[in-house]
Amino acid sequence: MKKVVLLVVFSLFVSFTLFGQDFQYRSKYPDIPIVDIHSHALNIGSAENLIKVSDTIKQRYGSNLAFWISLTPVANPAEMRAAANSRMLFAVHRPEGKFASVIPRPFNAYEGVGINNYAEEVIRKVKNEGYVGIKIHFGLHAVLRRTPDDIIFTRLDDPIFANFFSRLEEENVLMTSLHIAEPNGPFDKRQKDTYLRVFSHNDPVFFWGQIRAFENVLAKYPNLTIVAAHAAFLFTQDAHVDYLRYMLSTYSNLNIDISATDFFLHYSNRDNLRDFFIEYQDRILFGLDIGTEGESKFEYMVSRYVRFFAFLETDQILNLGYFDNMPTKGLDLPREVLEKIYYKNALKLYSGLREAMGL
Repeated sequence: MKKVVLLVVFSLFVSFTLFGQDFQYRSKYPDIPIVDIHSHALNIGSAENLIKVSDTIKQRYGSNLAFWISLTPVANPAEMRAAANSRMLFAVHRPEGKFASVIPRPFNAYEGVGINNYAEEVIRKVKNEGYVGIKIHFGLHAVLRRTPDDIIFTRLDDPIFANFFSRLEEENVLMTSLHIAEPNGPFDKRQKDTYLRVFSHNDPVFFWGQIRAFENVLAKYPNLTIVAAHAAFLFTQDAHVDYLRYMLSTYSNLNIDISATDFFLHYSNRDNLRDFFIEYQDRILFGLDIGTEGESKFEYMVSRYVRFFAFLETDQILNLGYFDNMPTKGLDLPREVLEKIYYKNALKLYSGLREAMGL
């Protein structure tokens, strides 16, 4: 009995400190399965930890965090899948530091086989080994990791990638996560906001160069289905949201995930965002960009998930932002919109997901 009381007290403490005095959340939709299509299970421990996070969220808050797509390269996906109680599928990850905006000399090298041959490797893994697609990280993070021997390609539409994208398009391989650019926030926030100062390039010309290159790829490969990670970082200003409207309405092969957007959703007008989520409910997928933090960050992981669920499902004021210090009103989305964002859109795009979830 004493342990039960302590658990309740601790849960209340977590809710109080993470969400503020007036926060109360219990999912109205415990029957809706939630698929995180942008997670990072680094090893067996990470997979097991995500299961514990899911169990804790269901017990405390009722939300049904049911499945993950992991975007981190792993040595043995079968073991990882078993550790996650068969609730995880995997994407092929681009070679670390070798296929992004950083390409080592010679610039067509991928450990001696070449980028074109790498396309065939990706196709083989997707067609024969159960992977759901490929993740490519083409952003500032990759650029900053360059070495003096690297050639820097700052545009996704560089001709060196042409055959790679063509082969993925021909074989109907899902670009399950394409990380483009980095956030470029409002002018008056770029140096004051720690998140933007650390993670942003803070050069709008560089940012829009990346976005325009991405648009060129969408136009050139209209049958290449792409999920843009982090909504292509086009939630950091209201004008960005409007441009993302243009992108989604123009390119039917584009979808977005909303992973990590809880760090910068507060920059845009709430009503603008809500209208956007409802208008493009068929093209938005849930993700959080979490999983490698380990047991030491267990409560942090629980709180990140639950805050995001509450932001989407309620109209409460929540502390979002990179340091949980930005009061932000939730979107209070209709059930039918939540169903699509949480899992129905993922079922349409990810091969094997419906069967793996038993739906």
